[in-house]
Amino acid sequence: MTPPPYLYHALLRPSILQILRAAGYHGARTSVLDSVTDMAARYLDALCRLTATFAAHNNEEPETGELVPTIVDVRMALQQIGALLPEKSELEQLYNGVEDTRGVDAFVAWAAGPVNKEIKRIALDSDEATDYLNALKLKHSKNDDDSRYTGSLLGKCIEHGNVEVEGGKYHSIALWEEKMKEAARRPPSQPQPQEEDKPEGINGDREDSRPPSSGLSSIGDQSLADPMDLE
Repeated sequence: MTPPPYLYHALLRPSILQILRAAGYHGARTSVLDSVTDMAARYLDALCRLTATFAAHNNEEPETGELVPTIVDVRMALQQIGALLPEKSELEQLYNGVEDTRGVDAFVAWAAGPVNKEIKRIALDSDEATDYLNALKLKHSKNDDDSRYTGSLLGKCIEHGNVEVEGGKYHSIALWEEKMKEAARRPPSQPQPQEEDKPEGINGDREDSRPPSSGLSSIGDQSLADPMDLE
């Protein structure tokens, strides 16, 4: 079952609150917070879509057909969406022979600078957690047991094990899938011989060219009206 969109909106709101708090804001209207959260969600969605598009053109695995994004794809998506500014046009960079890295340098400086460190300090508020969600779970849990979130979006999936199929030829879906793949890889069967491929008989005729004989063929030229010796 796909979670509803408002669930993702609710999960993104704490991050926006922490960013606003790190920037110096200590209060906001609900409508303003929802609008900023919606803009951040649209921005991240566009960034992910562009990254997937560049990965599909550059880094598709030939064996599995899966998309494998790289740091180059992420940079191209950030560049396309306008996150790596200022930057000269590509034609001007080719003309000068020097790559303009001011946008990349500014982004790296922001990620490693005091602003991002303040966001991380407010979000984690703990040395054990790696993100705000884990920090929130550690804060509200009395012990390290994470079983209360098992089977939910915030926890681990429930291990159901193998599903046994009764009454069929195969006892599990995995075995059936394996057999279907083997059948698909198997070479096609030989075609049945046609009429012209069948061997010839003694008189040069096809073996099955003669009509099936019956008991009446043994009477020769004898008329059916003549009496027959049945003794």
